[in-house]
Order: sequence, then structure tokens, then C-alpha cells
Amino acid sequence: MAVVNIFLQVFCVAAILSPLSASEESAQDFIEHVLRIPNPDKVLNSVLGRLERNRQLALAARTQQQYDEHCDEPSEVLPEYTETLPGSRERGLRQLGVQKHYPICHLDRKIRRLNTDEYEYRPAYYEEIRCTASSDDDVTSTNEICSSLGFSCVQWNKTIHLTRRRYSSDCWETKTMVIPAGCECMWPVHRLGDINLHV
Repeated sequence: MAVVNIFLQVFCVAAILSPLSASEESAQDFIEHVLRIPNPDKVLNSVLGRLERNRQLALAARTQQQYDEHCDEPSEVLPEYTETLPGSRERGLRQLGVQKHYPICHLDRKIRRLNTDEYEYRPAYYEEIRCTASSDDDVTSTNEICSSLGFSCVQWNKTIHLTRRRYSSDCWETKTMVIPAGCECMWPVHRLGDINLHV
């Protein structure tokens, strides 16, 4: 409030002195020596800046209030999603009777962490899924199911895109990696020919 009073005093004095004074320098001297305002332009700019900031804050508050009022009172109450689907409960009960499916080929899943002492990666890790060829009885039996049908366990790969940066830098660079992404029991075309001939 004191700043506004000073601003008004400066404005009034400047308005009175402007027609009376022959030069701008005498008005400047009067403001600095009589009113003891050392840098009137700085004070004026500060006051105008505060007034503008307060105007913007009031406008933002008014806009937010209108938005909140609009969102708090919906014009139409929507039902729950599950209520809009007829027979959703029956569908849920049918799902209980569905049999589980297991992969024929044995998989080995590992999480690979990428961050090192030198680089930070985004994402920081990925999941690797490999076909396993182990002497474990369970693994051998599941892989034998696939081979006894005449099929083969095939390793799938996929390309992932990463970004990384040195810890000492803010510059990120892109990196592409091909990673093992799955294992499926598949028809070996090279040995059995086109599958359409056997269907």
C-alpha cells in the first residue's frame, strides 16, 4: 500500500511540475531531492510490475474457479462402466472355467540393467526372454513336445530404442539394441515345407 501511495505522490508531483518546469531535469531533481526517491524510474517500473503480476494472478484464479465450478457440477451423471455392459457378471463367471495355457518351449527371463559407472540409460533396464536348451528334465520334456510334433523352438528378437548420457553431460544420445524377446514353437518350413500344403 505504501508503494501505491508513493507512486501516486510521484505521479501527482510530476503532473503538477510538467507544465511548470521548463525541463525534465528540474522535475527529476525535485523528485530525487524533495521526495527523496533516489531512482524514480526503477520505483515506477517496480510498481507497474507488481500491478501487472497481481492482475495476472487474479485472472488465473478467476479462470481456475470457473473451471472448478464447471467440473464440480456435472450436467449428467454417468453410470459405472460395469453397469453399462449387459451380462458382465456372466462373462466373468465364464472366464473362471477357461483352461490355462502354458508355453511349449521353455523360457529364461532376465532383467538386464543398463546403467553403468559411465552412462545413465532411459529406460534403465529391459527384459530379456531366451529359449533355453538345458539338461533339466522339465525343460527337456517341454522342448521335446515341440520337437515331437515336428516343430522347433525358435528364438525371437526385437529392436529397442534407448537414450543414454554420460553422467558428466546433459546431452542425451540415442542407441538401438537388438535383444532376445521370446521363444515360440514354430513350423520349420525348411524341413516340412509350406504349412498350407498340410492343412
